[in-house]
Amino acid sequence: MSEGVSSSPKHPGFGFFSDGSGVRGGLLLTVLAVGLLVATFYVTSPIVPRTISALLILIGVAVTAGILPVRAPQDFYGGLVLVMLATLALIASAELPGQRGFAFGPGTAPRLFAIILAALGGAIALTGLVTAGPHIEKYKLRGPILVIVAILGFAAMIRPVGLVIASYVTFVVALLGSKEMRVVETLVGAAVMTAFCVGLFVYLLNLPFQLWPRF
Repeated sequence: MSEGVSSSPKHPGFGFFSDGSGVRGGLLLTVLAVGLLVATFYVTSPIVPRTISALLILIGVAVTAGILPVRAPQDFYGGLVLVMLATLALIASAELPGQRGFAFGPGTAPRLFAIILAALGGAIALTGLVTAGPHIEKYKLRGPILVIVAILGFAAMIRPVGLVIASYVTFVVALLGSKEMRVVETLVGAAVMTAFCVGLFVYLLNLPFQLWPRF
């Protein structure tokens, strides 16, 4: 190879989001957003998640067509994943009481946290459009798998063992997904988060959660 001529750099990412054009990432985003939009037709309070899903579809189409250039794929797609997660939470909790107005109920906290998560995700995605940033890097499956296991474990444990034990075990398993967390930090962090959940849901929002196992 002659001097002064170098091969084009290869991005370290792989999968749907790793191509430089953004076509595959835009297509996957569009497909997932369509799935969320379809799911909104099976709930009774679809306005907010349906609106977000429609916006995600438009963004996905724009990215696929090259109309919307992505300057920082890591921030852009990461932020939109948070938005989709928030939309899924809104759909899943749509049938719970406390979803409308200022009435408190079991659905108030999920709605509040989902809206905050969607706003933060949208801000991160916007950063990926206006500022240059890194491409999608290679990822490992340990973290996502442990987080999914923690969520499914919480759903299975909440009734038989109560909120305190279920929350603590869930946070411990989820925190183990990060290699940066030490054992002591994990145990203390899980205890702090469990106390926060009990204080928020049981004492502040007065939700009828079972705290301890019933023998």
